[in-house]
Amino acid sequence: MTRLPIAARCLLRLTDPRVREFLTGDLEESIGIIAERDSTDRARRWATRQALAAAIQHPWRPGPSHHGDGLMRTLLQDLRYGTRMVRRQPTFSAVVIMTLALAIGANTVIFSFANVLMLRPLPLKDTSTLGWIFGVDPHRGGNREPLSIPEFLDYREGLSTFSEIGASVRSNVILTGRGDARRLAASRVTANLIDMWALRMTTGRGFSRGADTPGAAGEVVLSHHYWDRELNRNPAIVGQTLTIDGRPATVMGVVAPDIEIGNLSEIDVWVPLSLTPDARRQDRLLRVNGRLKPGVSLAQAQADVQQIAQRLARDYPKASEGWSARVAPSREAMTGTDTMVVMALLSVVVGFVLLLACANLANLVLSRATGRRRELAVRSALGASRQRVIRQMLTENLVYGICGGAAGLVVAYGGLALMRAAAYEPFFQIVRIDHNVMAFTAALALLTPMLFAILPALHSTRADAVDALKDGGTRTAGGVRAARSRSVLIVAQLGLAVMLLVLATLLVHALVNITGAPRGVDQDALLTARLDLPPWRYTTETARRDYHAQLLQRITADPSVQNAALVDRLPFVDGEPITELTIDGRTSTRPEDRPWAVATVVSESYFATMGIARVSGRVFSDADREGRAPVALVNTEMARRYLGGVEHAIGARLTLAGEPAAGGAIEIVGVVGDVLRADLEGVNPQLYLPSTQRPLKTVSLVVRTADPLGSAPSVRARIRGLDADVPVYELRPFAQALDEDLSSSRVLGSLFIAFALLALVLAASGLYAVVSYAAAQRAKEFGVRVALGALPSDITRMMLGQTARLVAIGLALGLAGGRVLAIGATALLYKVSPSDPATYAGVALTLGTIAFIATYIPVRRATSLDPVSALRLE
Repeated sequence: MTRLPIAARCLLRLTDPRVREFLTGDLEESIGIIAERDSTDRARRWATRQALAAAIQHPWRPGPSHHGDGLMRTLLQDLRYGTRMVRRQPTFSAVVIMTLALAIGANTVIFSFANVLMLRPLPLKDTSTLGWIFGVDPHRGGNREPLSIPEFLDYREGLSTFSEIGASVRSNVILTGRGDARRLAASRVTANLIDMWALRMTTGRGFSRGADTPGAAGEVVLSHHYWDRELNRNPAIVGQTLTIDGRPATVMGVVAPDIEIGNLSEIDVWVPLSLTPDARRQDRLLRVNGRLKPGVSLAQAQADVQQIAQRLARDYPKASEGWSARVAPSREAMTGTDTMVVMALLSVVVGFVLLLACANLANLVLSRATGRRRELAVRSALGASRQRVIRQMLTENLVYGICGGAAGLVVAYGGLALMRAAAYEPFFQIVRIDHNVMAFTAALALLTPMLFAILPALHSTRADAVDALKDGGTRTAGGVRAARSRSVLIVAQLGLAVMLLVLATLLVHALVNITGAPRGVDQDALLTARLDLPPWRYTTETARRDYHAQLLQRITADPSVQNAALVDRLPFVDGEPITELTIDGRTSTRPEDRPWAVATVVSESYFATMGIARVSGRVFSDADREGRAPVALVNTEMARRYLGGVEHAIGARLTLAGEPAAGGAIEIVGVVGDVLRADLEGVNPQLYLPSTQRPLKTVSLVVRTADPLGSAPSVRARIRGLDADVPVYELRPFAQALDEDLSSSRVLGSLFIAFALLALVLAASGLYAVVSYAAAQRAKEFGVRVALGALPSDITRMMLGQTARLVAIGLALGLAGGRVLAIGATALLYKVSPSDPATYAGVALTLGTIAFIATYIPVRRATSLDPVSALRLE
């Protein structure tokens, strides 16, 4: 056995086995030993006290040992003691560990998101020297707009602060010659992009220099998941030829899976972007980034880019007047502004949940520490310093933190798995628990016990030892201080819970508004599919027009189909590229006043199929064909904004920017109802053009049928029967497409709701525990009151009144804090006011009801005791 101080060793030899057990066993279990000893034996009692003081002040510390070794031994001893306490109090331990697991797990989940967005290294070479060039739209104020091919070529020629720049755009290609025609998701990139990003190759290499020039030999680089899934990781594929869009393309290599994160995980193949200089400047589709020269800062690059943007605005006023450009770092370029707002709110929410859990546990530990008052008083009386006792209590609770952290990881794993299953957005598929997340969880597990245990430790060691050892001594000053601390903690819990409830309720209201918003279309009973016409077969407008007509004829021949139409972009699901206009009789002196609209090409049956109402004039007909005067329809918003209203819109004439005037101005022949834009925040000016005059290669088929899911096989078969080389993809009910589009919002909304409910449960359980403990401590007082004639209802009313004051204070603070949170989340509150009175009233009523129940039950139980039995309670 390790050497003890000499007094303790002498005492071990001289005293009976009970004292030896006291020195080598649990102090809490052996407190009664001293009380049982002969109080008249002063000398022996003095020796015992001195020996115990030495043992407590220098536990298991040999004389010549270093201080660090003694501290470590003390820590290990406290950890062992804390572990025994966890095992001996399974109910209390389970409550503490479960509370910590939920709070730490929630914070781990949110940190996993932040880890992907801000901490995890991007799979690109030296992202600090990559600058992303975005256009700034003067019409809608967007500052993350893509660039056109001519603009990219101008920047590549004129920039002096970049060593090289590249561009990419998402696209689709058609693979033939290997079974059925397949549509592949492609990323069209400049030939230098793979090398500029320094992407690793599993096999082969990147594109040849000049592969992006018009007329160059076809090349293709495969993604790792396509190579793995479709080609069984065949290394011999490098050098072979695939038929892409009707042209032979040599497989140059396979990109390593590092890049397959987020939306990039959907890419099947990488193909060269054909840099045709005669492309329209208004067709802004490219995401542009470049490598900064050594020593060049983002500010210098910004000045360089801005100078070229100003020159382009002067040289090409119709396409670029008013447009500017900016340079953004990689993290900003790959993370949306709304994403960062949501992340900040979620971080605040889970931080509040953690604080609320700590307040709850602090109340529990404070109540438990009050029950250990005699043990702690004996330790102090026998010479243990206050710092030593505090350290021991913190170390004991560290065991709970470690167990709670381990359980929190399990909660986080389960939560992330649920989100990956529920969310369609690829971002959720890359959120994983890695070493950064593990380190964060470990830090929480070590620091959280300090938050909820320090206040009980300070309170417990502040009491006078002599008073604590007296019978009933705890019901004096120390008890009052502890009660006051518990009241403060309860107010804090209630306030935090109310704040989160307010925010969650507002977000739920917004999500309900989004889901049930009248979008302007009849979205039920619709089936959609996308078709890509092979460009090498349908080379003329006549061929594409004939295919469209035959397709609609075959689809509508199905008895289950009520109507069918074609459109180049589905509302709410696809992007909304804008087109600048020139309207006859209207002049604009400022770029921001120049007319614009979202141009959509549709077949004549589109409005009937989608349920879009005709407001004025007519819709398209068979007469609107090739060779006839070009016509268009506009929505009510465009008629109001640019054409003087619905009554003046019919007969107006306009021209699309970038189109030759020789084709003639487009005449407005009708006005239709508005359709909300994708974010549901408003309506864009909308221009509808007939597909018979502008037949496209890539279209979406919209079918109205009573059973969208059941009709899908028949629709697919009819499309295949018309031309087997036309790939059909994303064949699904329109409601499913909308559901997938909203899945991320629902998952994030569910997170807020879950955290708010967790906060409510923690606050309610904390209030219940405090009231139960207070009622139990005052049972004798209640017995005296009843014996003197008080009614149980009087006592219940008194306790409810005391609790009501705490609830009122917490409610007032929480509603004020919730208002601040709601203002910060205004951008997420679709058609909901941050000051919505119904929300605040509902939260107040909910909390008041729960607080009443949490108070009434324990008080009722305490007042139901027989007065005689209550008076006998110790």
